[in-house]
Amino acid sequence: MDFSDFIIIIPARIGSTRLPNKPLLEIKGVPMILHAYNSAKKANLGTPIIVATDDHKIANVVNESGGIAIITSNNHVSGSDRIYEAIEKYDPEMKFKKIIHLQGDLPNISGELIKNLAKIIKDDKKDIATAVVKATPDELDDPSIVKVAIAFGKDNPKLGDIGRAIYFSRACIPTGSLDVWHHIGIYAWQRSILKKFIALPASPLEKFEKLEQLRAIESHIDIHAIITSEHPIGVDTELDLKKAEKYFNDFT
Repeated sequence: MDFSDFIIIIPARIGSTRLPNKPLLEIKGVPMILHAYNSAKKANLGTPIIVATDDHKIANVVNESGGIAIITSNNHVSGSDRIYEAIEKYDPEMKFKKIIHLQGDLPNISGELIKNLAKIIKDDKKDIATAVVKATPDELDDPSIVKVAIAFGKDNPKLGDIGRAIYFSRACIPTGSLDVWHHIGIYAWQRSILKKFIALPASPLEKFEKLEQLRAIESHIDIHAIITSEHPIGVDTELDLKKAEKYFNDFT
């Protein structure tokens, strides 16, 4: 399959309040941002991989490892704004029409999942693609875990099924369901949709939930989600960092 019109962009800001200097924190001796970069390489899409950052230290770490970093504004409020600035700087001729938006704090996401998202938007018929995994019992009432109500069009959806996201929330949704879906923070965008999205004002539901995905839904931009069995570690706290360290010590 030809992915020549794709680009992978990893936003990485230095100013995390919960975990200062997060992208540069080492996991098994390797800065976290490079773990994310290596995950992108494992997708084998044959397309550029860019780190979009507001910090020269992060850029230097990426460049010294043989990667590509683009310095972006430190005023961006979201990763989507940052990756749009990066692609406009890197590709003003608009060669790349589709973007994989990979979070820099998901150090153990698989290349296979990245490629599966690319396949979903390959044919231009879907606006945005993302991924979900079944939430564990301890995640159901955890507001740091984003949940998604998804229309699959059938009962008992299975691994690999794709549905349309109806709503994102920090609450446990939908009520009464045995399947509560934990949203994984990776996206595949049509570039034209990203351009449209970042030009929109923050929506009412987005402000309530503090989830920018809701801006897309309120603006009739479809988000499709694929079910995966992966449960990548999102590193936001010292405890998450220890979990990631254990993962890489045990499995790499």
